[in-house]
Amino acid sequence: SSGINAEYGELTKLRILTILRMSSNKRVLKYSDMLVETGLSSSRDLEQVIIQSIQHNVLDCKIDEANEQVFVNQISGYNVTAEQQDYLLDSLAKWSESCRTITESMQADVNNATCKLKTNVKETVEFQKAVEAAKASVKKEKPHREASSAKSRKRLA
Repeated sequence: SSGINAEYGELTKLRILTILRMSSNKRVLKYSDMLVETGLSSSRDLEQVIIQSIQHNVLDCKIDEANEQVFVNQISGYNVTAEQQDYLLDSLAKWSESCRTITESMQADVNNATCKLKTNVKETVEFQKAVEAAKASVKKEKPHREASSAKSRKRLA
């Protein structure tokens, strides 16, 4: 549970830093741009992050909810110490490795599914051929069976 909270905290920090980075380039930020950059899906969640930025005194801004934009007055400079930089780089390297591992796993799953699909298609084609062969065989035997039936009926009569 504490891992989830720590992860949530780190993600929130990254989102705040993302908003600060965006604020350093523009003074009016659109919600749509911030949603994309922060990876958030709702305006409400975005506003929560902006409010946290204000509460942490790293961003001075006005939120225009009606027009879904933020007017930036000032951002606090943030200095990263060498120790923090090493931690950030290490965290990003771990994250990158995790993404690579997940991507490889997903690719293996896709390859496996593709092989199964090809096998299933091949088996379906073979089954359809067997069904067609069985139908053809039944059609060939049908006149012979009818003739045999007719002879049997004559014998019985």
